[in-house]
Amino acid sequence: MLLKSKAYSNHAVQGTTKALSSLSSLFTKDPLQSSSLIPKPRVQNPRKPLLLCPNEFEYFVRRQCKSGRLKEAVNVFDEMVSRGLTPDLIMYNTLIHGFCQVGMWGEAVKIFNRMVENGISPDVVTFTTLIDSLGKEGKTGEAQRILDLMIRRGAKPDIRTYNSLLSGLCSNGHLDEATKLFGLIVDQGLKLDAFSYNIMISGYCKSWKMDEAFELFQKMHDNGIKPTIVTYNTLIGMLFQEGQVSTAEKMFNEMHVYGQSPALSTYTVMLDGLCKHGHIEEALDLFHSLESTNKKLSIEHFSILIDGMWRAGKSEEARKMFTEISEKGLSLDVVTYNIMLSGLCKQSMSLEANKLLMEMEEKGCIPDSISFNTLIHGLLREKEVEKAMNRLEEMRRRNFSADEGVTSLLLRLAMKDEQCRAALESLPEVI
Repeated sequence: MLLKSKAYSNHAVQGTTKALSSLSSLFTKDPLQSSSLIPKPRVQNPRKPLLLCPNEFEYFVRRQCKSGRLKEAVNVFDEMVSRGLTPDLIMYNTLIHGFCQVGMWGEAVKIFNRMVENGISPDVVTFTTLIDSLGKEGKTGEAQRILDLMIRRGAKPDIRTYNSLLSGLCSNGHLDEATKLFGLIVDQGLKLDAFSYNIMISGYCKSWKMDEAFELFQKMHDNGIKPTIVTYNTLIGMLFQEGQVSTAEKMFNEMHVYGQSPALSTYTVMLDGLCKHGHIEEALDLFHSLESTNKKLSIEHFSILIDGMWRAGKSEEARKMFTEISEKGLSLDVVTYNIMLSGLCKQSMSLEANKLLMEMEEKGCIPDSISFNTLIHGLLREKEVEKAMNRLEEMRRRNFSADEGVTSLLLRLAMKDEQCRAALESLPEVI
């Protein structure tokens, strides 16, 4: 069992290289199998810059890894070795991190094994990098085995190590295991931080366990840990999902009591929740209060409000705000246009929506599959079959497919309308 003390036999506790070699078979295979990324040391290329000291090699390895040029990074690494220089722990960690970032666990393990064979002991950063990356890829079993290996080697995990594993477990639906680990961390004498609590609170919220989430929120206060913006955004968002609008508003209004000012992302959560629950006037008041601050509004805030106005039947207000966006120095995006297309079509204004789609392209915003499906559905509902078929043909040319709603409507109309049936027979690949 993870983190519980065990008495390991000599047979069970073997060298790190052997242990990780067996683990590597569980990892994703190298996508560049045809050419190994761990080549033999090469001869200095006279056209390359002359690197003289370890710091220079380290700089180039780090730069290549950040740019995703891992083969080049390994080439520089091997050139350093060929000159009789010894790579240090930082350089090995840089390479391991680079391979983990792109999911090349097999290559990361090769670097790890090479590191151990050359007498460099992995540190907490090495192990945490592997655990974090494996968790993000859903390989929580392998991540736990790395942690066990780390402990057996005498390396002491820190809170970042445990947070990485907690995050992996919660993100992949292993909430019970994460809860056990959370309790065991305290037993290890480590101090939980805000990240630890945020990970667990998010995990509980995603599993609709609000009582447990708020219990942890209270423990944060009791233990003197200040909740972060992420903490509030997670809890407020979940309260809205549960329909507890007044509680969400109360939590938002009390943030300053605990020394936290709402961020733009918090306003986004609030506006979205209020609009989706039909509290459009409150959303507008909040929006205007946001405008009076120094915070820079984004197109997302306007899109949320416009959607809320359409939902509340305030079509004129939605149109007005849509036209005002450009005056605010913001660029309309496909999401905002799609909201307008949907609102117009639901109000039986599909011909106006059709014009808006043309305007959208004229202004350099490329419609997506949602744009076409929304408009075609609206045109068909208003019996504008010819225009709908023209848009359907255009959708085919762009390699978009009709969604379930459009397909169902088309098939029903085809049973009654000869024009629609003929058009569909010529465009079978669209539906």
